[in-house]
Amino acid sequence: MKNGSLNSPARTWFGERALAIVAVLLTAILVLAACRSDADVEGALVGVGGIIDPANLGWPRDVTGLNGPVTILEKPERIVTISLGHDEVTYALVPRNRVVATNIYTQSPEQSNVAHLAAGLPEITSDAEVIVAQSPDIVIASPFTSLELIKALENVGMIVLQTNLHNDADGRHQDIMLLGYAYGEEERALEVVEEVEKRETNLRSIWDSKPEVQRIRVLSATLYGDSLYTAGAGSTEGEIINIAGGINVAAEAGLENNPIISYESLIAMDPEVIFIPQPVEFGGEEFRDAMLANPVLASVAAIRDGRVFMADPKYFTTLSFWNLRGAEELARDLWPEELADTTFGPFSFPSE
Repeated sequence: MKNGSLNSPARTWFGERALAIVAVLLTAILVLAACRSDADVEGALVGVGGIIDPANLGWPRDVTGLNGPVTILEKPERIVTISLGHDEVTYALVPRNRVVATNIYTQSPEQSNVAHLAAGLPEITSDAEVIVAQSPDIVIASPFTSLELIKALENVGMIVLQTNLHNDADGRHQDIMLLGYAYGEEERALEVVEEVEKRETNLRSIWDSKPEVQRIRVLSATLYGDSLYTAGAGSTEGEIINIAGGINVAAEAGLENNPIISYESLIAMDPEVIFIPQPVEFGGEEFRDAMLANPVLASVAAIRDGRVFMADPKYFTTLSFWNLRGAEELARDLWPEELADTTFGPFSFPSE
C-alpha cells in the first residue's frame, strides 16, 4: 500500500462488496415500498361494499353484487359492461384492449366521456346471445339491467357482477374500488380515487371559505315535450351543484330527485344561475332561447342577468366520477374571476 491507497485487487474486492451492499439495500427498499403499497391498497379496500376479504389480493376472489355472491376465478382480460357509467369507470382502470365490446351510448361522443376509447368496438345489446358471443371473462351489469338478462348470462356460465352506480363522493369512491378489485387493478383504482378526490378538494377550496351569502343560487332545468324538469336533493345534477359551490334552490324548496315543476315554481325559487344539461339535438338551445325571451320569466334573476348556460350533458347525466368535470365547468360559470386562470383537463387513463 502506497500513500494510504489500496492496490488494484483490494480496490476491486471493496468495490464489489460496496455494489453488493447497495444492491441489497435497494432490494430492501423496494420490498418495503411494495409492502407499504399492499398495505395502502388493502386499507383502501376495507369497508368497500361488496368486497368480502380485503386481504385477499390473489385469485380466486369473492365479491357480493346486487345479484348476490360472485366468485371471480382469475384476472379478467375480456371485459364487457352493460352501462355507460360502468364503461367510464372501467376505462379509467384498465387498458382499452381489455374492454372487448360496449353499448352504443359509450361510443357516442355526445353522451360518453370515453367514446374515443370505445370507437370501433362491437356493440352489445340487451340480447344475451350478443354478449355471450364476445366471450367475456366478466360482465358488469348496472342496477338497471333486467333480472332476466342477468339470469340468462349466468345460466350459460358467464361471471356477472351487478353493481351500483352512485352520484355522491363516497359512493363514487366505492364504485371505483369495487370494480378495481374485480378487475385485479386495486392499485390503479386507488390512483383514480386519489386523482378524483384531489380535484374535488381543489375545486371546493375555491368557494368553501366564502360566507353563504356569497354563494350563488342555482337551478338545473330541462324541457322534454311540455314537461319542465329540475334536479332536487339526491339527484346527480344536485350533487354537481353542491361540489361547484352553488346553492341548489330546488333542494332548498324541498324537491327531491328529478321532478316536473311549473314555471310558477321556477319564478318562486328565483335562481341566480340556470344551467341546461339538455342535448342540443333534443332542443337544449331552443329551450334556453325561449326562456330568455319569455316575458313571464323576466323577473327571475338568472333570466334578467342573462346567466342561463348550456351544460355538456355527458358531464351532467352520466353516473360516474366524470360528473366532477360537470362541477368544474359549472364552477367556472359561478366563480368566473376565481377560475379565470384555471384549466381543467380530462382524467387520466392507463397505458396499453
